[in-house]
Amino acid sequence: SSGINAEWPLRPGLLAVAKVSTDILLKISDMEIVPLNATDYSVYVSKMLSTKIEDLENEKLKEKKLKAPFDMLKKSLEDFIVASQKYEDRKKTAGNGARKSKIRSLNDKMLHMERSFIYPPGLPSRPQNRHVLFAPSLLDSYSGSVFPGVFDSITQANEKNDDDLWNEALKQITISTWMVRQATRALSPAAFPV
Repeated sequence: SSGINAEWPLRPGLLAVAKVSTDILLKISDMEIVPLNATDYSVYVSKMLSTKIEDLENEKLKEKKLKAPFDMLKKSLEDFIVASQKYEDRKKTAGNGARKSKIRSLNDKMLHMERSFIYPPGLPSRPQNRHVLFAPSLLDSYSGSVFPGVFDSITQANEKNDDDLWNEALKQITISTWMVRQATRALSPAAFPV
């Protein structure tokens, strides 16, 4: 038995997604170096965080003592951008005829960078969503959100004016900062040396 229920028809949309995904994965698996750009990733996340923070009431952040933790998160993202740029520079120089072990090390760094954003306990009220950077918002499941644990907690705390929820927001900022620092370390030359 293949595990597929033969009576359940495979929907055309799902079949199309499966075919495209398989095609992409096959092409990526044939490439020597994973074709993802860490700098684009880090810059995008940093810009999205800045946009989200601008949307918040600055006085409320100061009152609830979240301004300094947000500044630490921004600083961690700046360090992440620098590390990703250096990683991309190393990747460019390794592209032509590099040893297999060097290429493997570069690919491992990218893999571990992405894994650094997985928080095993999951996001608040959604343990099934474990990625701290990108996940559906608790308040709008149709769109993705950047730092959903942080901004959903702040939105709920603002609406309910609950100190426990403000503490949860602070906890989520701290977790996100730590995860960004882990990703920065994953891209460093010392991580997974050749």
